[in-house]
Amino acid sequence: MSSIFRGRGIRTPWHLKVLYLSTFFLRVAFGALLLLIAKYVPSETDYEGLLNVAIIAVPYPLAEMLTANYFGILSDRTGRKPIIVLGTTLAASIVLLYTLSNNVWYLAGMHGIHGIGAAATVAPAIAMIADHAESCDRGRQMGWFDYATFLGYIIGAVAGGFLIDLVGAKAGFVLIAGLLITSALMLQLLVKKEKVRVKSESLMAWHNLKKVFKVREVRLMFPIWLIIATLLGLAITYLPRIMLSEDISGSTIGLMFGAAGVALGLFQPFWGKVSDIVGRIPVMAYGVFCILGIIIMALFFSDSIYTKVDDEIVFHIAGLIPLALLGVGVGAFVPAALALMADSSSEDCYGATMGLYSFALGFGAFIAESTGLAIIVISGNETAPMWLLYFAAALIFLAVVLMIAFFISGMMRKWIGSRGCADDD
Repeated sequence: MSSIFRGRGIRTPWHLKVLYLSTFFLRVAFGALLLLIAKYVPSETDYEGLLNVAIIAVPYPLAEMLTANYFGILSDRTGRKPIIVLGTTLAASIVLLYTLSNNVWYLAGMHGIHGIGAAATVAPAIAMIADHAESCDRGRQMGWFDYATFLGYIIGAVAGGFLIDLVGAKAGFVLIAGLLITSALMLQLLVKKEKVRVKSESLMAWHNLKKVFKVREVRLMFPIWLIIATLLGLAITYLPRIMLSEDISGSTIGLMFGAAGVALGLFQPFWGKVSDIVGRIPVMAYGVFCILGIIIMALFFSDSIYTKVDDEIVFHIAGLIPLALLGVGVGAFVPAALALMADSSSEDCYGATMGLYSFALGFGAFIAESTGLAIIVISGNETAPMWLLYFAAALIFLAVVLMIAFFISGMMRKWIGSRGCADDD
């Protein structure tokens, strides 16, 4: 982690500081929308509400995946700023249009167009970092962009929960649209000039991605990272609706998401430092096993976490303490994995490496939402939340197997290497 975020005397360009602040506002808006849509969607039963959320959720990552590369190429020709501003403005317009109807298919269509707006902000933003950051500083700048995104989602989840309780979903959409317009105006007014781009150095060039995948550590770690991203997508998309169906207030949900996010963010540098001392793979494995522990608690020990008394949720400290300890460990995977990717990749591939990380998050969200929809439809009853949990459990067990294989493979390579050196002697 330190290899990514250490400045080495290089200052962050003004354009990128504005981009990170604008990105923060953009992600606050998107994070709040997740909870607002979960509340806004019509439902007569808990199952219907969950199904409707799934239908609405799927078009967004699909549209984002299909159009992201196009907007990246378009930004090579027209400049990064106009495309980001256009995408943010489109997103703001769609958010306002959400208020016209809560029909499921209408919201699904609008959410898909919203995904196009999101795609127009992501690829050009990453390309802008490649434009303005020094090649030796690109990894650090990607880290700050990721932090701006991560922190925005955290604050957005908290804001969304309070907006539900204080003003309702419709008024919340209007406020979020205003925040998106603020993000667009910030870029439009404060970024006066763009650096001339060199297409051959495009961050998302396929030859860079191929070069990254030739690295053994990255190739073996990518499936695990994809699973972690899918689990994150499941939690963000479906957990708010499930919790609302349990009569947990929006502000409580927002605070819970916020507390989890703050804990993850605060401990990321710590876990990165630990990985510098004990090695990347043990810390990554610890993070994966902590996620496994949380899912096992949710499956088999949910009564020790909370119970329902007279239609009110009562949380138990004795169950929350081990859950919180495991939650702190969940943050161990990402910084150690980022550091391993930086260790294993050459400096000229830092940008593509971090682009691969962003791709894994987007692809994981699509897998989570589309598979979640299939599970809800196939289950056909109110046991869908439990089946979603079973799916999450299957994924994390697979991640554990892959992590163990990753560890054994590394040990075998070291053993073969040491034998080879001994034979040479």
